[in-house]
Amino acid sequence: MKRFFLYALVVTQLFACASVDSVVQKKVPVAGFENAQNILAIKGWQLLGRLSVRSERESWLAILEWQHDALVDDLVLSTSLGGVIAKLKYSNDAIVLSDAKDGVREVSNKELHALLGYAPPLAHLKFWVRGGGDPQWPMKVKEASNAGDKVFEQDGWLVKLGRFRQEGELILPSKVFIQKDGVKIKLVIDKWLM
Repeated sequence: MKRFFLYALVVTQLFACASVDSVVQKKVPVAGFENAQNILAIKGWQLLGRLSVRSERESWLAILEWQHDALVDDLVLSTSLGGVIAKLKYSNDAIVLSDAKDGVREVSNKELHALLGYAPPLAHLKFWVRGGGDPQWPMKVKEASNAGDKVFEQDGWLVKLGRFRQEGELILPSKVFIQKDGVKIKLVIDKWLM
């Protein structure tokens, strides 16, 4: 009988230790005003991630490699096997699209909208993927369902930023979800290069 109680005591203590570990949560980095200023000060960066786009017209997945500098954003969309689907290079002045079907050509926002079935928020994306809103546009902050997430509306798009992590001195999201008029775009960022 004493052995039974001894075993029961040891087992309950082991379960108690296990439950204490599961209650301890990882500290979620909090991005403040200083972080936003530091992010905006960086003129060049690169990210690697996975992109999912769903609309009424189509759904697709791609690997995204995005290189940003002060003047140009250069996006390469690839298949999971590495084949390039399309390249998009844009600045404030022009959008250049390169694909296997039509080669390299300059397109307008209107043409890009016709090709995709929606108008991508190109001017805002470089801000959203780094964890904040476009400082040139008004932003309406919304309540986030998960602690540490940021949710806001800007230019008609609902933007949800999550899974923030420390990258050097910066706190950046690793998950970006945007939605507008039936279009849902999700980006999971696997790697930041500053």
